[in-house]
Amino acid sequence: KRLVENGEHVSRGAEMFTVVRNDVLELAAAVPEKLANSVIPGQPVQFLANGKTIQGRVARVSPTVDPSTRSVTVYAQVPNPNGAIKGGTFATGTVMTRAIANAITVPTSAIKQTASGQAVVYRIEKGVLDTALVQVGVTNTRTAIAEIVTGIAVGDSVVSGNVGSLGKGMKIQVVNPNAPRGRGGAASGAAPR
Repeated sequence: KRLVENGEHVSRGAEMFTVVRNDVLELAAAVPEKLANSVIPGQPVQFLANGKTIQGRVARVSPTVDPSTRSVTVYAQVPNPNGAIKGGTFATGTVMTRAIANAITVPTSAIKQTASGQAVVYRIEKGVLDTALVQVGVTNTRTAIAEIVTGIAVGDSVVSGNVGSLGKGMKIQVVNPNAPRGRGGAASGAAPR
């Protein structure tokens, strides 16, 4: 983009033109202040632009917080070898801050709060509904999956979604046993017997 014409007088430091390097683009993203300390250069970035999933890496993190949005700008370099993404395209995405191997996970809809603020899940044990106090680890808000650090084991079945009138001690029959399960074995539906 040319911002001045031939022969025009410009002041010192004035922008004269803009050149876009199209083979590698830079993504500028606002990250909430409370999450910004977990973002460091080199971390993988995955985002969605123009209906396509695109991978990149964090290049740098702004050292200041924007006072109006309370966010920190993170800059990621994004390979664009065939020019599929145009400069100025809107994108949403995720920065991978860490990966946890062999985690027990459940849908976030399976986690309930007690009156005292403790996290519990409704676990199905030998056809009877029981509650299990759990410690929640990392939560992926985009996929609505949460890591359970303690409280349930691999293979346990839990009830996700609205439990309605279900309560501890009720006999339960799993309605759809072939539903997809996470590592934690979250059952997709249950009905009282």
